[in-house]
Amino acid sequence: MATTDTKEHLIKVARRLFAQQGIGNITMNDIAQAANKSRRTLYTYFQSKEELLEASIEMEVMKISTAMTKVAMSTLPPDKKIIKLIFVRLQLTRSIVRRNGCMHNDYFVIIEHIRKSFDSKEIALFRHIIAEGNQKGLFNTESPDLAARFLHFCLKGIEIPFINGIVSRNNDDIFVQSFTEKVILNALGHTGNN
Repeated sequence: MATTDTKEHLIKVARRLFAQQGIGNITMNDIAQAANKSRRTLYTYFQSKEELLEASIEMEVMKISTAMTKVAMSTLPPDKKIIKLIFVRLQLTRSIVRRNGCMHNDYFVIIEHIRKSFDSKEIALFRHIIAEGNQKGLFNTESPDLAARFLHFCLKGIEIPFINGIVSRNNDDIFVQSFTEKVILNALGHTGNN
């Protein structure tokens, strides 16, 4: 197995074990055995299970970032693109947190450490789409940068309620998406021009 493959394999095995049993219930020896690797091999790549957890979360954050970039670079018009970007971000975050069961609380603590780079990329994607919308006459926003930052921090604030289903309580996903679209597009001064 190549070096990159071995490292990725160790991360995936550790993530699975953490999700199933919780971080506190897993040892480095458990991870090595489940990965069919020696402890020496495991320690070649990672010095602690916390380091493995961080690598696991970094891998998950990269998936979100890649999916968001794909949406941002798509040929959708900016008004459709920004809504799709929001929901891709929220739905992928919810999926990752739910899939990683026992890591739920640890996920949000560690992600704040990793998140600085992700946050900057997310704000840049929003800024790009808002500026594109302004240029095409779809949005009327005085400051794409400020609008992007507001949108980013609003999403951070709604993450946990969205994941826990509090946002959509008594409403279906279609209604929530339609409502979000109205709120966001109105905030961006959507002109309705296409």
